[in-house]
Amino acid sequence: MQSITSGQSVSSPIEKKGSTSLKNGQILFGKVNRIYPNQTTEVQIGHQKMIATLDTPLQAGEMYWFQVQQPNEGKVVLKVLDSPNVNISSLKGATAQLLSHLGISPEPEAASLAEYLLKNQLPITKDTFLSALQWVKTADAEEYGLSIIKRMFLQQLPFVEDVFVALLAQAKGEPFHKLLSGLQQQLQDSVSETSVKVKGVLESLHVAKQDQLQQTGLQKLVTTWIDSSASPELKTGAFSLLQKTGFIPIGITEAGFLEKLVVESAEISGSTKNSVTDKLQQGLQLLSDAKNGTLGKVEKVEYSLNRLLNGLDYVKAETSTGIKSIQQKNISTEELSALASRLLERTFAEASAGNRIAGAKIEVNDLIAHLNKDTEKVAESKGKVTELLIQSLKRRPEALSVTHAEELVLTQVLETEIQTIDFTNGASVAQQLKEWTKMLGLQLEHALANMPGDGLEDLTKDLETLKPLLLKLLNEQNPASVKELAEQILNRITAQQVLSQETGPLQNLLLTLPLNLGSSQTDLTLQWSGRKKKDGKIDPDYCRILFYLELERLKETFIDMQVQNRVIKVTVINEYSKTIEAAADNYLTLLKANLEKMDYRLSGVLFENPVSKKNTDPKFKSALFSEKESYSGVDIRI
Repeated sequence: MQSITSGQSVSSPIEKKGSTSLKNGQILFGKVNRIYPNQTTEVQIGHQKMIATLDTPLQAGEMYWFQVQQPNEGKVVLKVLDSPNVNISSLKGATAQLLSHLGISPEPEAASLAEYLLKNQLPITKDTFLSALQWVKTADAEEYGLSIIKRMFLQQLPFVEDVFVALLAQAKGEPFHKLLSGLQQQLQDSVSETSVKVKGVLESLHVAKQDQLQQTGLQKLVTTWIDSSASPELKTGAFSLLQKTGFIPIGITEAGFLEKLVVESAEISGSTKNSVTDKLQQGLQLLSDAKNGTLGKVEKVEYSLNRLLNGLDYVKAETSTGIKSIQQKNISTEELSALASRLLERTFAEASAGNRIAGAKIEVNDLIAHLNKDTEKVAESKGKVTELLIQSLKRRPEALSVTHAEELVLTQVLETEIQTIDFTNGASVAQQLKEWTKMLGLQLEHALANMPGDGLEDLTKDLETLKPLLLKLLNEQNPASVKELAEQILNRITAQQVLSQETGPLQNLLLTLPLNLGSSQTDLTLQWSGRKKKDGKIDPDYCRILFYLELERLKETFIDMQVQNRVIKVTVINEYSKTIEAAADNYLTLLKANLEKMDYRLSGVLFENPVSKKNTDPKFKSALFSEKESYSGVDIRI
């Protein structure tokens, strides 16, 4: 082995961009460009050129293998490795030499990795090579694994398996909203404390709203109908919709249905081991006794019912024929239906509240089953309610055929179930993005690192976000399907954290969030790249934003916004670019004027078809975070 020690680096800042700092043990393939007097030479490794002092003569124009040694007096030392007798004029020849230097068997996977690292001029050590080889073997697709290895080198990410696995999950591009809604479905029947909290976070993220409407749409109609504070018009509309969807028979009145419910309850016996369902059954039987006159006047019935609803013992009905004959018909049909309605309202409210309490075994569906015992009819009714809500959400009144009162009910249910974002209000959108970022737990590590001494309350809130809850879920006894989905989601969150980093003066941010647009679900992916000023603040004069969204009708949409010296250029890429351009034409003047108010100038908005844009193939979405956004401010001296 021969060695060369450093002189002065002559690489320009542009040439250094994207480079990584040299580390002990790395093997590099470089070329001797020029020989100078006094045993100095210009060595080129990748795109970087350095002036080096030679301990041994080398030949200009020839390629050599170098290995980085420990620094000597502040300078990095390169040792020239002896090359085995292999033709290095081809990439395959160089690959064989590299594997020989590393002492690794030239199996196909190792040769492919070595060739990729050489082709992309990435530094190599035996340890990192063996790690990368093992990770690539576990990746489903070699192209994903190799590109991730490259990204880890260029962006100087921690070269550990957890980072590789997180980036692999991001690269595969499985829709984030599908992973979240899949987990929500898997946890549907789970009542553990952690599962209930995870479901709460997912609901706050507006995950799987269509599936949620399937579960809650019918319940909302029932609770609107029995809500004593609702207007008569809403109550009438809700009851009418329950009939229209087949949950309540056509032609029966509200009082008639409630009376039928009371009468049929007398035929039911036994406990369901569900406190609220049992309370409803006991209350209906109490009202059945009252209808038969065995409880006396309505005041006594009200007293007994209130004690039952408040969890107290109540006086059960006497059954002697004498009392029954004397006190019959002391309660009217109207009074009976009013008490039955109150019983339903209280028990449904208690069940709904119970669903939010950890460990609760109460399900509103148990109460629904009491109102209609035909499970097939209930399932059919749920589907019809969901369809009405979706058509109403899509603003398709022609498909609804509903009365004004029924339309009011559908609108109210949608307003309480789906809180849409006002995309015309920038401040509102920004606030919502911040909230979602917190809910995912993307700021957890930052919060822990910067927690003040008295910050226990804030810490508790941070631990109730999705990432720490998923970690807790993985450590508990759960089905393999739940753990698999939880791990995938955890990897996607970690990938966003890993790719949202500072490298030198560059600040990067990557967000992928679930988004409901009407009845359809999609992912919103946003990449922001900018730089900091000397005072550490973000420079508003320069940045780049890449935005990806898959829409129901417009399909894949990419927006590339570049800001240079407060001049903004926007490129919209979509297969319906001509249609979008025509629709946007009326808004461009307004956009330009509003940007000028903020001291920005719009240079233009371009609309392009992805056919002519190579960066809009399916891989673009999974590789939104450009490898070129890396930075190295380390001066390399050879």
